[in-house]
Parts: sequence; C-alpha cells; structure tokens
Amino acid sequence: MPICMSAITLNTILVIRLSSIGDIILTTPFLRVMKARHPGCRVHFAVRKEFISLLAHNPHIDRIIPIDTSLGRNALRTLNIRLLKEGYDAVFDLHNNFRSRTLRNGLSRRIHIINKRTLRRSLLVHLHWNTFQDIVPVPERYIETAHEYGIRPDIDGPKLFPTEDEEGNARLKLRAAGWNPDASTIGLCPGAKHATKRWPEDRAEGLVRRLLENGHEIIIFGSESEASIGDRLRSLDPSRVHNCSGRLTLLETAAAMQLCTFLITNDSGLMHMGTAVSRPVIALFGSTVREFGFFPYNSQSIVVEADNLSCRPCTHIGRPSCPKKHFACMRNIEVDHVLSAIDEIGSQQI
Repeated sequence: MPICMSAITLNTILVIRLSSIGDIILTTPFLRVMKARHPGCRVHFAVRKEFISLLAHNPHIDRIIPIDTSLGRNALRTLNIRLLKEGYDAVFDLHNNFRSRTLRNGLSRRIHIINKRTLRRSLLVHLHWNTFQDIVPVPERYIETAHEYGIRPDIDGPKLFPTEDEEGNARLKLRAAGWNPDASTIGLCPGAKHATKRWPEDRAEGLVRRLLENGHEIIIFGSESEASIGDRLRSLDPSRVHNCSGRLTLLETAAAMQLCTFLITNDSGLMHMGTAVSRPVIALFGSTVREFGFFPYNSQSIVVEADNLSCRPCTHIGRPSCPKKHFACMRNIEVDHVLSAIDEIGSQQI
C-alpha cells in the first residue's frame, strides 16, 4: 500500500536556492505554502551570502544558511558535513547546479529536485519547436517538488518583508535626492543583466520625457553597475527624475518601490521585487517568453512584448547582443505601447 507522504510529519527541511534576485524572490510562495501545510516544520534556507537580505524577516524561514561561493567547492563539502547533524526530513533543491548538488549530497533520504523543463526549453530556443503543453510559472515548479507532502499553490504572489527602519531609510534617501512625496511617482527599472532583456535606452528616454510631460516624478532603480543609464535619464530633469541605482540596499529598494504608483521594468529581478511588494508592474519582454515561467506571478501586471517574431525566443536567460542584429523583439516595443499599458493598468486601479 503506497505511503501518503502528506501524512508524514516534517520536522526540519532544507531549501536550496543560491541565486539570483528574481529566482530567490520566487521561492517565497513555496515557503509560505510549506508553512501553511506543515506549520510546525523548521525551514532552513541555503542562499549565497550577498542575497541574504532578500529572505530577512521572512516569517516562514527559521534559519538562513549563508553560502560564500568564493571559497570554492571544498567549503561546500565542509558545510555539507556540518549539516548532516541536522537530520533533515527532506531537502528541496530549487536550483540544481553543481554547487547545490555538492551541498545537498546525502543530507536526507528524501531529496527533491526542481524540474526545469530543460529539454522543452532547449527545443523552443534552438528549434522554435514549442512542446510546452501548459505554462507552469517558476513558483509553481518549486511547489511541484513538494506535492507529495500535500503542498499546493495559493492565490498570492511572492512577498518581501522590508522593516520600518528600511522603509524609513528609503524615504530619507529619496527626500535627500529631492523626491516630492506628494507627487505622482513612477518607478522605472531600465537595466537587466543581459543586453537582449534591456529596452533600448533611446526608448527609455522617450518614455521618461512623456511621463514628465504628464506631470509624474520618476525613481530610477537598478544596481551600481546600472547607475550610468540612470544618470543619463536623470539629466532630462534632475528635479523630478531621481536615480537610486546602487544607492539603496535590496530591501530599501523594495521599500522605495512601495512608494510608486506602479513600476515599469524589463524582465529582471527587480520586476519580481515589484510584485513582491504588491506594486502593479508593466514588464517589457524581449528575447524571452512566457513558457520559461518567469512572467510576473499572481500579481497585477501587464506584459508588453513583440508578438509574431519567428526568431523569438533566442535564449532562456538573455544574450549579450541580438543574434539577428535587428533586435526587433525590443525595438518593436514603442513608447506608445508602454503608455497604453500605463492607461490600462491605471484603469484597473479605479
């Protein structure tokens, strides 16, 4: 007679997702429904040390295990030996790379690994043969790993938990930059790690000009490496465009996003951060598509994309440049398309 795994008591589990911003944020629905189904379970979470703050204050995590990847694989083996004494009832590897495999080795008799749909993804990218029978968002792919323990998705999206101090610090930094808290504020995230995920800068500039004409203030969000594009956009009106790229911590960024009426982003970790603080998001997608599972999850959002391009998708993570040289997937998205999405998302808020 088969064992009903959902009836098993989970005392302590390990969740592994080492990076990056968006992927880690998308684990938070898994953590929430795990605790809802197994409220007495202690949840340990292994994550690269530079992303610890994304999980800070999360009420569904009991212990964060920092991973310093600069120390190499031997450090992971040493940590693996230390973690053996935890006696994990189950391990959920939501990353499944060589580091996570080294870390999880032998930690439990029940090790559950995310199904990344690698073959289907490769067929779609390289042959444009779409074998995805259904589109399963990444948070639900994470939750799939625990189905046998009675875990199912809920109706909420990802969540971050900035503190009152982080919210206060974000406000102070914005006020110091000249932000007017009484103004209609729009958040803009013009960056992304890979070039084929970035809307061209001339389009972003055209959008900023139109938003300024309509009376909005704009906060630019991004990493320190993206500060230069933020500075160029700020030069359009230094009194009403505030470049916060690289000037806020991760949770201060999340707190500052809460002050925006809505966010305009590329397909990036900041897109998921916006959804995780319940801000409406307008997301611009270029070289990637819905089938990969990374569209905004269970949140108010509109995705703007160039449909009917035979070359799309050309990648599942992004490329340094367009292989066809025309970059139509992003260049075909006009400023007016984004303004129409703004009108639509504004009408949803009435």
